This record gives sequence, structure tokens and C-alpha cells, in this order.
Amino acid sequence: MKLKITYSFYLLVTLLLITACSSDDDNPIDSKTVEKSDFIEGYAKIASANYADSYNTAVSMKSKIDAFITTPSENTLKEARDAWLYARDFYGQTEAFREANGPIDNDDLLATEGQINAWPLDEGFIDYVFTVGGGTIQNGLIGDVTFDLTEANIISKNEEGNKDDNISTGWHAIEFLLWGQDLNLNPATQVMDNYSISGERSFEDYTTADFAERRKTYLQIVTDLLVKDLKDLNDTWAAGGSYRTTFKALNEDVALTNILNGIGFISNGEVALERIDPAIDEGQENEHSCFSDNTNQDMWANVNGINNIIVGSYTGENGAKVTGVSLIELVKEKNTNIANTLNTKASETLSKLSTLLNLGKNFDEIVSEETLGSNGPAGQLSSALKAQGTAISDAAGVLGVSITIN
Repeated sequence: MKLKITYSFYLLVTLLLITACSSDDDNPIDSKTVEKSDFIEGYAKIASANYADSYNTAVSMKSKIDAFITTPSENTLKEARDAWLYARDFYGQTEAFREANGPIDNDDLLATEGQINAWPLDEGFIDYVFTVGGGTIQNGLIGDVTFDLTEANIISKNEEGNKDDNISTGWHAIEFLLWGQDLNLNPATQVMDNYSISGERSFEDYTTADFAERRKTYLQIVTDLLVKDLKDLNDTWAAGGSYRTTFKALNEDVALTNILNGIGFISNGEVALERIDPAIDEGQENEHSCFSDNTNQDMWANVNGINNIIVGSYTGENGAKVTGVSLIELVKEKNTNIANTLNTKASETLSKLSTLLNLGKNFDEIVSEETLGSNGPAGQLSSALKAQGTAISDAAGVLGVSITIN
């Protein structure tokens, strides 16, 4: 039986991780010398396990979406949405393996991250959108009957014309097709301030609505494509997989540079500077999973994905732990102060994440109550992620390599 992950479970895990990280002084790391190769091997094992979970949960999601497409109803739509949310937690942790010169960011190896997880998404590029007066307008690919809905054609439209929000594939295309626009419309005041709701697409969009059959076809194609792309990532990172073999053959300092550049950049340059700060500054259009209001969970997954590598431990979907040498242990061999600072900054990041999740508010509401520099909960998490990125960069320097975190 698969564990159903809940906010309470997430918070418990987060608090346990904070305790584990904070208890280093009371429980000193074993005096056994650790090598760069030990840390690199642990990273590979964690990457392999995480990508396997991401693929397997996406397969389960596909089965629920298939059932919804076959028999659209309120119940099958809910099950498809729940499966998307569940699978999303595991993919979100794999973002720590980006910007590491690996398959996810390399056009020559596999489909890139842009095909899998690009955002923000212009809803009108795919399907109908609501007008100010409450009507709808359909200028998207689904409503364009001259556009042949095939995998190749949909892929060719992704980021068409170098326009970043012309997104046609991936997690967020599926999210939009399951939830629809998140308008935050307060029914009493007709003002967009009702942050407690997410998108409210009806299952009837797949039965009696205009272009229902084309909408089904589109959803089927992009779901199948995502699963195929995640299978490629799983296969290439698995033991004996093509990239796992290439990775093992890398010079140690090259591998270490790639790993630390990934987690340093994702912490500072991606999650803090691209996902949190613009959302605080410009609002919902820059919210990562705005249709489902799942952005708090995206934060949980991204932060914990980075932390998995810092502490050398990943908890799989089946509850089993995959462990290896932590970055903290490796750095402590060279410089105790830098290692302790990294430990502290990682713990502080988890603590700020816990504070944000404990607010009981959706991410769009949280950022609506802040401005850049106001030091609200989202801003504090961003600051902690930036400090963590700097600590990772300092750790890289101690280990004899240089990384870029912006």
C-alpha cells in the first residue's frame, strides 16, 4: 500500500530533518575519513532513486488521467488531480539535479527541462480563457481545428517563437488541463481576492463543452509525453544506465563541480530569485503551480531535494531511505567552520519552509501580503535559500572547485 503523503507528514519530516541537522554538535560525525568519491557515489544513488520514484508515480498518475479521459466525472477528475499532486512531490525533489550538466538540461542527451517543467504558462496558448465580463475566448491550440493534435506538433509549439510562456507540454500544461485558470474570484464581491480556491475546471469540459474531444486528445498526448520523458531520465540514471555510466567516469572534481553547481544554483538562482522573489514582486502570474495552488508543496519538494544532497539522505516513495556521505561530512574533512555554517544555513532554510507551510495559507495569498524587502514569510524563505546557496559555494571553494549560483 502506498503511503499517502499529507501536509502533516511533510511538516513532521521537515522538523525531523531540522533536528537531525541541528544535532551535529551533540553527535559528532564518525572520525572515519570520507572522500569525494564517497559523496559523488551517494549523490548518484539518490538521483537514481528519486528519478525512479518520479517516473513510477507519473505512471500511476497517467492511469488516473486515462480513466478520467475514458469516463469524465467529478470523481475521476478528482482522482486524476490527486495523482498529479502526489507525483509532483517526487519530481519536485529531482530539480536539485538540474544545472549539473546532466541529462535534464542537455539537449544532446534527452528532452530538456523546458519540455518537462517549463513555466509560467500562458493559458490562452493552449485552451480557452475567461474574459473580464465572465465569458470565454478560445484562441488556443485546442480550439484551432486547423492544428493537428499530434505529439510532434505539440512539441514543436513548446516555447514557440522564443516566447517563454508559450508552453504546450509538461507538468504545467497537464495541471492547467486538469484545474483550469485560478482566478481567485470572490463570488460575493467579484474581486479576485479569494485565495482559498484553485482552478475550478469542470469535468464537463471533457464531455459537453466545445472542443471536448480535442481537449481529451491534448491531455492524453501531453500526459503520455511526460511519462515517456520521465522514463528516459529514470533509465539513464539507473544503475548501468547511459548517463550513470558517464557520470561514474567523470573526473572527481568535474563531478563535484556539477553537483554543487546544481544545488547552489537551484537554491539561490532558481527557487529564491526566479520562483519566490518575482511572485512577491509581481503576484500570481509568477506563481509556480498557480492552477492547482500547489506552490507551497513545490517549495517543500524543491527545498527538500536540495537538502537531500546536503545531508546525504533521500526518503523514497516506499518509505525506504537511500543514504550516502553528506556534503557536510565531506566539507568537515577540510574545514569545520565552513561545514558548520552549511549545516546551520540548511537548517535555517528548513525552518523558514516550515514557518511558511504552517501559515495555513496558499502561496498566492502569502505573497499578496508581502513586498520585496518586507521580510514576510516568503521573503524570509528566499533569504534563507540565498544564504544556503552562498554556503554551498563556500563549501565548493573549500573542496577546491568553483561554482556559479546566480
